[in-house]
Amino acid sequence: MPKRSKAARLIQELQDWSDEELGDLDEMIQGLLESRREEAEEKTQETREDGTPLGKHGGRGHIELKMIPDAKTGKTYGPYRYLRYWGVTKKGTMGLKSVYLGKDSHLS
Repeated sequence: MPKRSKAARLIQELQDWSDEELGDLDEMIQGLLESRREEAEEKTQETREDGTPLGKHGGRGHIELKMIPDAKTGKTYGPYRYLRYWGVTKKGTMGLKSVYLGKDSHLS
């Protein structure tokens, strides 16, 4: 019996999700795909005279690396990876949302 793909295994779980949950997942996937396209484009991105990249407007998602400070010790932890993407907020408007992806092990 051939091994099923990750997508085929996942779709079985997703069939029981509500339309709202599927919509949230769709927004996250679109943001993740956009962030990957941006990473590929960064290599050919136009730059300012000082060498800094020009900003991109209208994107749907990017990966953000965050350092988290510990107020008690003053030590900083991270970097932690977050998917930042545009989606419908709890207030019903479009806004920037985020999902924790885990610690960026190859940068720490």
